[in-house]
Amino acid sequence: MAIKKVFISHESALEFWRRHDLSNAGGIRRTRRASLRNSVSGITAIKPLIRNASPLSGRIYGARINDDLGVCLCDLQIFQLPLHVMVDSRSKRQKRDGIVTHLYEQSLPEGSFCKVSSNVYVSSPELTLCQMACELSFVDTLELCLEFCGGYTLSTDSERGFDDRPALTSASQLTSFVKQFEGHRGAKQIRPLLHYVVDESASPMESIALMLLCLPSRLGGYQLPLPEHNIAIPINERARSHTKRKRLICDLFWRKYKLDVECDSTRYHSSMQQLGIDSDRRIILDAMGYKYVGITYWQLENEAEFENVVQAIRRAMGFKLRNAPDRIRHKRNALRTYLVTPRDMRQPL
Repeated sequence: MAIKKVFISHESALEFWRRHDLSNAGGIRRTRRASLRNSVSGITAIKPLIRNASPLSGRIYGARINDDLGVCLCDLQIFQLPLHVMVDSRSKRQKRDGIVTHLYEQSLPEGSFCKVSSNVYVSSPELTLCQMACELSFVDTLELCLEFCGGYTLSTDSERGFDDRPALTSASQLTSFVKQFEGHRGAKQIRPLLHYVVDESASPMESIALMLLCLPSRLGGYQLPLPEHNIAIPINERARSHTKRKRLICDLFWRKYKLDVECDSTRYHSSMQQLGIDSDRRIILDAMGYKYVGITYWQLENEAEFENVVQAIRRAMGFKLRNAPDRIRHKRNALRTYLVTPRDMRQPL
């Protein structure tokens, strides 16, 4: 008898990855090949497979066969219904309360799934991003890619709005997967934004700053070169008199221009301690021949202030300062306003 399997995907996979990672401690591992041939989509078939499937949960003895779908999903830390699953044939693609099925009749690339338990699989981070590219706008998908390739995950339980988390994938892994994913729905949507995906963003603000500074003007960005995220710069002998540290970590770093841009994600104002740290950083970088520009969240929220920050960055890069046409300024303001607005309150661009 064939072993039944459930393949979690799309919005449900996104929610799963917001609460799990691929570190050794997580118990979730990539699998080279996993066939949808034995996929199931019926609630009565799915519930026994997902109950206690989380590798971190252990068994909850006494779980009832009549527990509803939401209860069964709790160990996987998936709390939003409907549950999205993948199937391989039209006969399994039926409308059922609490479950949405997605049909994939063509074979999928290696690395499309991660194994949660013997019967439960979830779309890999790369496949999840391709699937969400069909549901989200270009900007929202890019923001999600930067999160998956970065060192954080959004969290409503955190005061900061995000938690630190090892990267789920990388720009190179995502690009490689998309090449193998050609012909599938989602590949066409995600391909144009791969150029802007940079690894190691450490916070949502760093990702927002990158998008505003580097996206093309037609999308509301300032079309600056892409930086590197969170790069370590060794402190040379000349600057050692100013600090005991051996290196500095730069939020956004342009190696060609020897420019460090730091993002202070404090919502309203920096502490005196943070201001002192920023001043020390500026002194150290100046002694080493580097330039420094800081961005606060207040500046990000204010059109005129953010424009001043961008002009400072352009000066540091040696670019000419130019006044943009009104239509470009309107797009830039619209994108900036959109990105600083909480996700559940955003209106379509």
